[in-house]
Amino acid sequence: MAGIPLSCKDRTNRDGIIYTKNLGLSAMEIQFARGFISEEEAEEVKDVADKCDIELFAHAPYYINLTGDERNVEMSKEKIRKSMHLADIMGAKVVTIHTGFYGNLSKKKAMERMVKNLRSLRNEFKKEGIEVPMGIETMGKKEVFGSLDEIIEVCKRVHGVVPVIDVAHIHARGNGCLKEKEDFQKVFDSIQDLKLNHYLIHITGVKYDKGGEMYHVPIRKGDMPVIKLMECIVENDYNITIISESPILEHDAVYSQILLDRAMEMLK
Repeated sequence: MAGIPLSCKDRTNRDGIIYTKNLGLSAMEIQFARGFISEEEAEEVKDVADKCDIELFAHAPYYINLTGDERNVEMSKEKIRKSMHLADIMGAKVVTIHTGFYGNLSKKKAMERMVKNLRSLRNEFKKEGIEVPMGIETMGKKEVFGSLDEIIEVCKRVHGVVPVIDVAHIHARGNGCLKEKEDFQKVFDSIQDLKLNHYLIHITGVKYDKGGEMYHVPIRKGDMPVIKLMECIVENDYNITIISESPILEHDAVYSQILLDRAMEMLK
């Protein structure tokens, strides 16, 4: 799940990991949205996660703009550098990164800036021996760089960058486009050329309008049929980690696990 479970009494990442384990879940995303942890805490988080057999992921601060002016880009790069450094200490599998805004740029120009800046960062991390993949997330607002096709193109052009498939964002950006199992299958088919051996999926309910995503809601209050996603995953035996970004974090994380188990039963 994305962050410390809401019902976890002690609001530390350490306790959040233990609580996640007790819920029967297997992954947690450490959030840097409201501030970074220390290197010492990152080491402690790694030790606790290893003992609890919890896979760790990380999410860089939300406001990132790799398509902006020089000042915005440098500030964004610094946030990504700090996120990647801590993720490397924690042993995180992927660092999720937001992309940027089109602003006054054409989509083609925004793509060129995105590729250039991500390549620059990748080369820095390679020299430092940091091998954690940068994960760029599909974005839900139409004014923001990050359609599924754009994310795929960036991943093809920048080695070491992987997609983070936020299905609710895809659904919202496409005006409620994910309705049937076949719709989810098209998403996986579209990223097949990347030859991934693991998929990182973000999930929540979402409200949207003609501009795309408005805000997150609990899964049951959205109109995206998550059971159809689970059926698609089970039928194809995809290697997937699902992170709940729902406003009711652990409740929808557990609910997602229930839906996955239900899909497995249905397809026996």
